[in-house]
Amino acid sequence: MSDLSIIAHDYALNADFARRFNDAVLNLKRLYLLHRAATGGAEANIESSRTDLKKLLESLVLALQDKSKPWTAEQAQVPADVIDRLRRRLKGELPQTVAELRQVANDLAQGSVLGESSFAALDRVCEAADATASAAFRRLRRI
Repeated sequence: MSDLSIIAHDYALNADFARRFNDAVLNLKRLYLLHRAATGGAEANIESSRTDLKKLLESLVLALQDKSKPWTAEQAQVPADVIDRLRRRLKGELPQTVAELRQVANDLAQGSVLGESSFAALDRVCEAADATASAAFRRLRRI
C-alpha cells in the first residue's frame, strides 16, 4: 500500500468511529438533557443509539484496560489512534474515566437514564475521536 492509501484508510476508520460515536451521544443528549420526547421513528432511533453506544463503549473499555494483551474483534471496533489519543489526554485520570465509561455502558444495558456526569465522560471520548479524525484529515491533505 502507498502512503496515501494508508493515511486515507486511517482517516476513514477514525472519521467513521467519530461519526458513529458522536451521532449516538447526540441522540441521547437530545432525549436526556433537552428532554425532547421520542415519537414514532425517533424511539427506534434512540434504542439504536443506546445499543450502538453500549457496544462501542464496551469495546473502548476493553481496549483501554488491556494495553498489553492481543486485541479481540470487539476491541477492533475502536481505532488504535483514538485509544492512543485518549491515553495521552487522560494520563492520571485514565482509571477513573474507564470506570465512568464502564458505568455508562452498564446504565445503557439496564435502560437507565443518563445524567450529566455520564455525558461528561462521553464528551471526553467525543473530543478525542474528533481530534483524531481531524489530525488524520490534516495528514491526508499534506500529501
